[in-house]
Amino acid sequence: YQTEIGWDGTTLKYAAISVESAVLDPFGLDPESLTRREYDQFIAIGKEVEETVSRHCFGSVIVTDLNEKFVFMNNQSIYVQSALQSSILGICIAFAVLLISTRVLHLALFASISITCVLVSVVGTMVMLGWQLGSIESILIGIIAGFSVDYVVHLAHAYEIASGDCYERLNEAFSDLGISVFNGMVTSVVASIPLFFCQLQFFAKFGTFLCLTIAFSWVFANFGFMSVLAQLKIPVNPKNKCFSL
Repeated sequence: YQTEIGWDGTTLKYAAISVESAVLDPFGLDPESLTRREYDQFIAIGKEVEETVSRHCFGSVIVTDLNEKFVFMNNQSIYVQSALQSSILGICIAFAVLLISTRVLHLALFASISITCVLVSVVGTMVMLGWQLGSIESILIGIIAGFSVDYVVHLAHAYEIASGDCYERLNEAFSDLGISVFNGMVTSVVASIPLFFCQLQFFAKFGTFLCLTIAFSWVFANFGFMSVLAQLKIPVNPKNKCFSL
């Protein structure tokens, strides 16, 4: 009882009781919601013990976590909050950049929706791969918008500066920048492959993240963004460069 009872030879300084949760996995990473529920129950038990012990002893009851489960729970909450804030901020900044570069509202809107689809696809794939949300994953989610804006902004700008009706603009945009965007996608994906074999976790995950983001951004830019423009056939006013139907 060396760690459970504090006895200095004359008085009892403290007494500790160790309990283990039947729900939390001591060797794994539990979801933040599950850990939060167990944390609230432990705090409630601590308050009940406090009411009983305070009648006969001095001091207060302290509830601590020996396995740092509750510390990781708090970190998880911070990771989720930072990932959401940075991804939303990235999409908003991308929309502003697209609106400034194209000066056409519907092009910036559809391109931002394409970036959002890339964000959802990459995060969903990360979950399918079994990744847990940590500091590395939170940082990677925050920079998805910056990585995925490249291809769609090139195609949107090429569509905006082209002339003619919708189909003529699409053909001209693909003729001017289609091959360049494809080559950029191929070189980026090939460059990310060596990172798959790195021993350091950050570089290995960054390589997978880069490959997924580049591939999804190219797919949604070519087959999503441009297809929506072809389907809706929204004209671009060459004088006002504004949203028109």
